Parts: sequence; structure tokens; C-alpha cells
Amino acid sequence: MGSSRRRSHTSELEELKYALDQSAIVAITDTRGTITYANDRFCEISKYPREELLGGDHRVLNSGFHPKAFMHDLWKTIESGKIWRGEIRNRAKDGTLYWVDTTIVPFLATDGRPYQYMAIRYETTERKRAEERLREREGLARLGQMAAIIAHEVKNPLAGIKGALQVVRRSLPKDGRDHAIFGDIIARLDSLNEMVQDLLLFSRPRTPKPAPMSLRMLVDRTAAVLVRDPDLAKVEVVVEGDDVVAHADGEQLQHVFQNVLLNAAQAMNGQGRILVTLSSAADGCCEVVFADQGPGIPQEVHDRAFEPFVTTKHRGSGLGLAIAKQVVELHHGEIAVESTDAGATIRVQLPAG
Repeated sequence: MGSSRRRSHTSELEELKYALDQSAIVAITDTRGTITYANDRFCEISKYPREELLGGDHRVLNSGFHPKAFMHDLWKTIESGKIWRGEIRNRAKDGTLYWVDTTIVPFLATDGRPYQYMAIRYETTERKRAEERLREREGLARLGQMAAIIAHEVKNPLAGIKGALQVVRRSLPKDGRDHAIFGDIIARLDSLNEMVQDLLLFSRPRTPKPAPMSLRMLVDRTAAVLVRDPDLAKVEVVVEGDDVVAHADGEQLQHVFQNVLLNAAQAMNGQGRILVTLSSAADGCCEVVFADQGPGIPQEVHDRAFEPFVTTKHRGSGLGLAIAKQVVELHHGEIAVESTDAGATIRVQLPAG
């Protein structure tokens, strides 16, 4: 009878282990941390074959994210025979990072000391990403509220200052030094006013009023305005591809194109060619691709190119691409950036008209 019970108990344990293996990432280590068991899910998520995991330890997964005190606390807890719970960010063999919700259970000998540890983990990468996106949205909402207040407080005084300066300038000799100085001050005020307008636009996005819109017409119109700027007169905008029609708000989309073209022109220091390619996709979308001949986007900025106030330029608000992304997403479209030493490419996808 005792033998039958033992067999039944062993069978139940095997079934429990099988069920756990199907749903969780499971590893067993000895008291020194050497891995003695790794299930298929562990191999799958870590990208390590089992033979590379067995006999090694979990340091192979160290992402460098957690401080030494974090790992010290983990080991202190399980060595005392207590269960440890927490979230850990690991690095897979291919370099990708992933999060796991972890429970480490010590197996205790008759003297109460651990003789091995079982780690049971569940991947939580997508949840962590969703939480991060939520924090970003909340942060941007607070930032937008602050920006709106600041922009509102600055906008009217700027107009008054500019008006007063223009009155004084008109009374000065046109060939005099002071006339030129006042002109430079007014130009800088105009730049500051553009920054304020960007702040207001970003903090108070308007719901698009979409209609069928020729993208070639919008690109041509925006390019014509761009090259009228004396500082950008040596920029050539070349448009290729058949005209495509998008379902979009023309005014908002022109602002997107203006920001993208201006960024590209400034990246080339006001001279060079910007190639704009128009095309239709089979999935009911149309695409506009802007490719410049600048130095490309630095790696440290690339992943944050569409974040507000991120810029590599000495002047400007750093809101141009953030506004472009905001507008494109309000149109249920997508915007992405690619970069090499030969220049940057921005792709805008929009619903076809």
C-alpha cells in the first residue's frame, strides 16, 4: 500500500511538473547557482540551447539593469530558506532584452538548509512596455498642459514687442547700422514666435478633417515655400512616382511635410537634394518617402527622433518631428525613420483617399 501511494505521489509530481513546464519558464539550480535543469520555455526565451545553459549560471542572462544590491538581496533571501519574488530584466543570447516575473523557491533539507532552488518565471515584456507607454503618455499630457500655459503667456507679449520694434525701425535710416540690428531682432522674435506656435500645436492637437488630397500637390506646394527661404535656396526637392491621393486633412499634412522637409534641408546645411517618392500600397495605404543627403541621425538620437524637444540642432524647438508623428497617428497612419551615413529617410504611410 505504501509503495502504491509513493507511485501515485510521484505520478502527481510528474504531472504537476509537466503542467508547469507548459506554461512557465522553469530552471533548477544548486546552492552555488549552477543550472541543473532548464525547460524548453527557458531555452526558447533566452535563445540559449540547453547544453549551453546546463552547468552554467544565470549571470549569462545579466542585462546590467539591476544594481548589485538587488542581486545581493535576492541571494540573501533564498539562502535563508525564504521564497523570493520580483521582476527581472534579462538579456537573451541575441542581445534582446526581456522581463520576467520571477518566483524562486528554495528546496530545504531536513536540517532546514536549502539544497537547490527552483525558479519559476513568466514573461512580462509586453506588459512592461505597455506600462512604459502609459507613463510616456501621462508625461506628455502634463508636458502639453505646461507648454500650453507657457505659450499662451508668451504669445501676446511677443506680438506687442514685435509691433513696437517695427515702429521704431521704420523711423531709422534704412542704410544705417541700427536699422539692420532691429531687423535681426525682429527675425529672432519671428523664430521665437514659431516655437510658441509649435508648442501650442503640440499641446492642443486638432482633430483632422480628412478629405481626398493629392500628395504630389501638397509636396510641391510645401517645397516651393521651403526654397523661398534664402538660407535654403540651394536645396533641391525632387519628386518621383505617380501622384497618389490620401484621405487626409490638407492643412495638417502640409505642416507634417513642412517639418520633415525643413529638418532634411537643415541636416544638409542648406544645400543638397531631397528625394521625395510617392507610391501606393496594396493594403489601402499610400506612402511618401523623404530621403536626404545629410550625415544621418546620431545613434543616441535615432530611437528618440519623434520625442518632443529632442534635436541635434542649435536652434529650433525640437518639436517638428514630434508634431509630425502626432498628426500622422491622428490620421491612423504611421511614420518611421531610417538612417545611414549617407542620409536619413522618413517614411509616412497614410490611408488612401
